[in-house]
Amino acid sequence: KEISYMKRYKFLSAALLGALLTMGTVTSCSDSGYLDINYNPNYPSTASYKQLLPAAEGSIVAVSGLYQQITGDFWCQYVTQGNSTNQYNTLSNYAVTTSGSIPPVTTIWQNTYANSLEDLKLALASAEESKAWNYWMVAKILQAYNFLVLTDTYGDIPFTGALDVENNPHAAFDDSKTVVYPGILEMLDAAIAKLDDAKAAEKASPLGTADCFLGGSMDSWAGFAKSLKLKMYLKDFDAHKSDIQALLSAGGLLEQDCAWVNWEDGANKGNPLYEFNIRQLNTTENIRACHTFLEYLLDKKDPRIIKLYEVTANAKKTLGYSSDEELIAHMDECYEGLPCGDKPSTDETTEGGIAISKSSRMKQAYDDAVYLMNEAECELMIAEAYARLGNAEKAEEYYNKGVLAGFSRWGFDGTAFVDGAYKFDKADMLHSIAMQYWVTYAGANAYDGWMTRNRLGIPEVQANITVRKSTTALQRELSDGYVLGNLVDPGASNMNAGEYPMRLLYPTATTLYNSAAAKYVEENGNSLTKKLWWEK
Repeated sequence: KEISYMKRYKFLSAALLGALLTMGTVTSCSDSGYLDINYNPNYPSTASYKQLLPAAEGSIVAVSGLYQQITGDFWCQYVTQGNSTNQYNTLSNYAVTTSGSIPPVTTIWQNTYANSLEDLKLALASAEESKAWNYWMVAKILQAYNFLVLTDTYGDIPFTGALDVENNPHAAFDDSKTVVYPGILEMLDAAIAKLDDAKAAEKASPLGTADCFLGGSMDSWAGFAKSLKLKMYLKDFDAHKSDIQALLSAGGLLEQDCAWVNWEDGANKGNPLYEFNIRQLNTTENIRACHTFLEYLLDKKDPRIIKLYEVTANAKKTLGYSSDEELIAHMDECYEGLPCGDKPSTDETTEGGIAISKSSRMKQAYDDAVYLMNEAECELMIAEAYARLGNAEKAEEYYNKGVLAGFSRWGFDGTAFVDGAYKFDKADMLHSIAMQYWVTYAGANAYDGWMTRNRLGIPEVQANITVRKSTTALQRELSDGYVLGNLVDPGASNMNAGEYPMRLLYPTATTLYNSAAAKYVEENGNSLTKKLWWEK
């Protein structure tokens, strides 16, 4: 069945189109070449599920790989804004507006509704008509995933009537806990129920490289759906204790990466954040290591530091260490950060100044994966489930698997760490697990790291304190009272002491053109610090 989908572009704002055009196109992993997710008047006016599913996946990765990723990186305090540039000051300082693209208030909302979900709706109808249940199953799971991103980002959202714009242009906001979450779970259950049909369809007509995340493995997609369910259940454990037990007993949860990895080293063909931050900007000095996470890794002597950050230019010039073994052995000399959200002078003759050459950039590459879910996260969710059920032995087993997966992602063996620096604490299981979530989301789906931090309240946020006493390079003495691994207030925060972003704001675009949205915001407010129903 051929379905018109050109009409969806009339719902895109100029701001969103500009954002996507700035980012450029993304590389398709299909045999046909490249997938251009931007508006193109040469596009055909109709498309089937075979075109619509890859288009939806491309739309998802375009936003998650740039806007969501960079937000998580900054708000988990893995990185901060460089002290010689200003590109991401708004992220560092929690300066969130209702019309901003960084942080991605407008971008996530509009791209998800107007691009990803619209393509998936059409793909589902086309695939169902053709009984292409493999395409249908993947599209249904991604539909659920997209709605979950929306409700976990903003709270209450248009859901039940959100995808019928022509008949319902002013979609009402549905309650996240009582309407949206149950509806998403129904979508996931419907997809899982189609597994046998999907496997038969996959055998007859494989997705193969048209599926850029899991390569057409229906079993893996079912596992992803089950792990999404577990992620949702953990937000309301008491209400879903029996559901969690059933999931664990049935097995089949995802225990691998769900990621887009097929990039090319060419303009607009690589990882979206790399394309934007490295290839397209006029400077590569923006994103620097943050004291918060860097000092934690240094304290643990965690070798992943060499994969996450670049050696400082000064250390590279004066010390000459080059092998991984040398860099790990001398990490204290080779890696340096900046204070969170504060920009000390680059002039070292001033007090606390630090030259550009003496802080580390975040490592980036054109072929960096974009994750919907990472293997370490999957194992840690299972560990958390067992910990909450009181099964310490199983919790430790899956915790260790999560830690090891977090190391193996970068080619390291983490065995010494599960027996040492990251040893599981049975007396405080959730704290151990929460800290490993934080560590293993670095270099992966960091946006989920921000949400997981908000769900568990770990790492804690310490007010009115800095990580270190000094910003001077290599003076690493911690501030009195600071607890290593805790987050801190940005030095130039737009929020009050101890406050932290708990959600994104509803964008101006929706309150201007949707009367139901304007009414909802007027009655419920639009605060960055308003906790969602599942946040601690």
